Amino acid sequence: MCLIVDTSAAGQFLVRSGPLRNWLLDEKGYPRLVVAGALMEELVKLDDVRRLLTVLNRAGRLRSADADRLRQEEDRLRADGRCRSNDSHVLALAIVSGARTLATFDNALAHDFRNADLINRPRGRIYRDPANHSHLLRHTPASCGVRSTDKRRGRRVK
Repeated sequence: MCLIVDTSAAGQFLVRSGPLRNWLLDEKGYPRLVVAGALMEELVKLDDVRRLLTVLNRAGRLRSADADRLRQEEDRLRADGRCRSNDSHVLALAIVSGARTLATFDNALAHDFRNADLINRPRGRIYRDPANHSHLLRHTPASCGVRSTDKRRGRRVK
């Protein structure tokens, strides 16, 4: 399961202890945080987030994306003119990586991320409320091409 956390939500979900941070650090499954390009540049400016990124990287739970493909997709999205938000770098990261869950409090970005004309097959989902969105942290076959630990071991996943 792959997840992108926007800078607007990093303090809430990556710095403070809670369900999403616990999920990323948990031994069950194989959660991955997807970070690259401009989003990485934004997140590493936050000391506590930078430390968590180091921990996740060492644990093999940090996923990146090809810089050239990411830049091309960003340029295409900017030229397209359909984005409401100024976060084409986050949308490009989702398209290139295949991650379809985004933690954000930015309403314009959330609208763009759920827009089937921008993010499709499958559509994007927004994680905002741990009490109501925990189901978004479950592994699905469409979660950026990463099979769950149980599937790799030949076990059935419920």
